[in-house]
Amino acid sequence: MSNAMRDAIGGAYIANSIRMLRSHHRGSFLVVEGPRDKTFFDWYIDKDACKIIVADGRDKALDAFQRLQAPPFDGVLFVLDADFDTLEGRSPPSVGVIFTDTHDLETMLLASPAFEKVLLQVAQEDKVRKFRDQHGDLRVHLLQCAKRLGYLLWLSRKEGLNLKFKDLKFSKFIDEKTLVVEPAEMVKVVVNHSQRPDLKSDVLLPRLTALYDDGHDPLHVCCGHHVTEILALALRKAWGTNDAGAFDGPMVEQMLMLAYDEGLFMTTQLHASIRAWESQHPPFIVLRAFRTPT
Repeated sequence: MSNAMRDAIGGAYIANSIRMLRSHHRGSFLVVEGPRDKTFFDWYIDKDACKIIVADGRDKALDAFQRLQAPPFDGVLFVLDADFDTLEGRSPPSVGVIFTDTHDLETMLLASPAFEKVLLQVAQEDKVRKFRDQHGDLRVHLLQCAKRLGYLLWLSRKEGLNLKFKDLKFSKFIDEKTLVVEPAEMVKVVVNHSQRPDLKSDVLLPRLTALYDDGHDPLHVCCGHHVTEILALALRKAWGTNDAGAFDGPMVEQMLMLAYDEGLFMTTQLHASIRAWESQHPPFIVLRAFRTPT
């Protein structure tokens, strides 16, 4: 499906598609935001009992959810990125909508031991040791780096700036050896990338600084796709010597997903919330039976 076709599909189409699919599938539907989310849940769902629907966006998913309320349609669960809702004090609109434990699935993966597993496979031990001696814990440093970009994304959402972050060249404003971000240069690069000459860095910077709060959990501020792109940069330079042509954010996300297993998933609030929804909505099942850890 082309990007233009995806953009044309809205919540009404998704909701109507689910209603029509009921004649063929009597089980549950799990609605997720994007293809990467589908890939993640493909391993954990009961494929006979549950079908995954990709909404191609959070707003479309929430629109589809609202449309499925009248008339009510049973057996549909929406699992969406928490995004900045947790920081802004917003809860899911219904028991039929579950947010990720952190900003998104990618930050959940990064918060887990899957991060260390990936480092063991593709980082260079001597580089990691040297970096840790100079800058401290790698995960903490990585998230602090991505946090600044997360605040800029948050500001863009709050003020409707429509800044563009897709295909951003992170090396333009992140020191490849130290993973330190220069805020003014970051704003300049993102504004230019967004083709917004009307936005001036000296005006945006104070508004961006006003958002900063050391009390904010970086796992809720950071966008997972930003963190994985920065992690890929680190594994090409500061922490490893992996090939830039093949080693990018999507590759890192794939590796994190492969390093993540059902035992880790079972420890999350996301897993607990899905199981709670199942118990409250018999006979609908989403997840397959997992082996109990011994």
